[in-house]
Amino acid sequence: MKYKNNINNLIKLKKEIIKLQANEDKDIKELLRWRNKLKKKSKIKTKLINLDECKDWYLDKNKNLYHKSGQFFKVQGVKISGASLREVKSWTQPILTQKHGGILAFICRVTKKKGVQFLLEGKTEPGDNADVKITSCFQATQSNMNRAHGGKRPKFYDIVVNLKGAKLIYCAAHNEEGARFWKKSNLNVIVQLKNPNDKRIKGLNYKWASLSQIKKISLMNNIVNPFVKTILFMI
Repeated sequence: MKYKNNINNLIKLKKEIIKLQANEDKDIKELLRWRNKLKKKSKIKTKLINLDECKDWYLDKNKNLYHKSGQFFKVQGVKISGASLREVKSWTQPILTQKHGGILAFICRVTKKKGVQFLLEGKTEPGDNADVKITSCFQATQSNMNRAHGGKRPKFYDIVVNLKGAKLIYCAAHNEEGARFWKKSNLNVIVQLKNPNDKRIKGLNYKWASLSQIKKISLMNNIVNPFVKTILFMI
């Protein structure tokens, strides 16, 4: 992943958003209908189980939890001291450690008819209790991209990582939540399609939306993944 920022690309996209703002869809009814359809089709069921029931996860000699691939994350311990500005000065706790961060990305396109649009994904994470959240269209750790899980590379990998048929709008590293992750950061990225009708963009769980629509659904409770806002904050 070798991204080279060009501030002019970001400035140009902002100007396009303003220029074509009158053409934007602002009604979110269709987005909410799309999400409800995905919720009805979702077959995912989640429940808490004991750690010793997790397949391919083990305790090492120091009793840290790790995956057999050596990738994804570990659960280790951290000791904090000298925290004079916190509620207590010292404590210990478990924390997630990971060798590599990941990429959180939006694919966008510019159209005369609909203005600037961003590609959303409807997906469920294990802690979402089978509820479909609206997320950016690309969220992948380095372990996902390395296919440590034995499956396929994340969808749109060629577009986001290899910039095949796309150009970089901006990229910046943002830290994960320090209370849960040890010194981890992710690349927050926006790329723009060269062909707004790129045929690689397909799938029932993907939907184009304007910035106005995304702002509106972000004001609703428990619908939008928090990374949506961290990626788009530059806009």
